[in-house]
Amino acid sequence: MNIEKIHERLLGHFGEGVILGLTPAEEMIRDPFITVDPRRIDKVCLFCRVEPDLAFDFCQSITGMDTGDTLTCVYHLFSYPKKHTLVLKTSTPRDDAHLPSIATVWPSADWYEREVYDLFGVRFDGHPDLRRLLLPDDWEGHPMLKDWKQKPTYTTTVGPDANPLAMTIPTRRENPLDLLDTEGS
Repeated sequence: MNIEKIHERLLGHFGEGVILGLTPAEEMIRDPFITVDPRRIDKVCLFCRVEPDLAFDFCQSITGMDTGDTLTCVYHLFSYPKKHTLVLKTSTPRDDAHLPSIATVWPSADWYEREVYDLFGVRFDGHPDLRRLLLPDDWEGHPMLKDWKQKPTYTTTVGPDANPLAMTIPTRRENPLDLLDTEGS
């Protein structure tokens, strides 16, 4: 099933208030995508999974993007039985970034949502275990946000609770190419 037919199917079921548009593939847009109301992304994803004509049984990835005023999540779906793909996009206000979790629709989404939370700060309401995935629990901020500023060091405590050790770790290192001796060559 092509993207136009999938769009028609979703539009017929949910209406224009939930299915906000179809962006076809163009010169600068490799994958066509359907834009979805952020409050209903979980319902649309569930429909995409259980509807026999669609049968999207695999969530390939969820990625985040900081677009300035909003944070956008991009959902890549695949159907093994039907051999078709779908890209859904939804955006949430940057200052109050919340989306419904789809971890109950596809268990693999658990990890993708944790990654987007960790790096962008999007909170997935209803997620079973929303916590950092890549960065330490005491890390400050979300490093993929456009306005995030890297601190020169990261300080943490390690070791047993009875005898913790404070560690300060530099967050930047020299470029290894700068260490090469270019005068001798």
